[in-house]
Amino acid sequence: MHWKDITTDRETTYTLTENEQCVFFLFNRSGNLTFELTGRNAEAHIFAFFVGKKECKHTLTIIQNHRAPKTISHTLIKSVVSDASVCMYDGTLFIDTNALGSDASQESRALLLSSDATVSMKPTLEILADDVQCSHKATASPLDREALFFAESRGISPKKAEKLLISGFWNDAFEKIALLLPKEEKIKERLLSLLSHKTIL
Repeated sequence: MHWKDITTDRETTYTLTENEQCVFFLFNRSGNLTFELTGRNAEAHIFAFFVGKKECKHTLTIIQNHRAPKTISHTLIKSVVSDASVCMYDGTLFIDTNALGSDASQESRALLLSSDATVSMKPTLEILADDVQCSHKATASPLDREALFFAESRGISPKKAEKLLISGFWNDAFEKIALLLPKEEKIKERLLSLLSHKTIL
């Protein structure tokens, strides 16, 4: 399994051939991206992170094309949006007729830190083959007030409590990356440092 940071990459199409496996990472990258799985047992694991603040707008479209049998693609979008920022995501899963036994998913999770922040999620499935596994999930919610109250009742300041909840929001993505890349122990630390620095409370 390979790691590839495509945050500043100019490519828009990524092709994985037979047995090729890759974890893709992007931070605050807008645009249209296509992942082509053209060979048997190809795998693409896509992690997109967004931190929106002020009046910035991020728009991302991801297409996962399964062209061969036993291919795998999973996309996880994690967004923390505040102020009047906007984060929009459109995702398409396409399973071709000969891509039997493929496994694909889209998951988009957003944390709203402001009532003026906006998140839009539009997952689409186009499945032409039988014997496949496909799913999509999308949620957007504010910080859990009960969890904040619980933390504050234990003597944690409101600001620190919010930071802890936001760190927890990112954590499931970090755990998935760690399982895919067990030898890359420093990746989680780098990502946590990046996201903690970019998230303003």
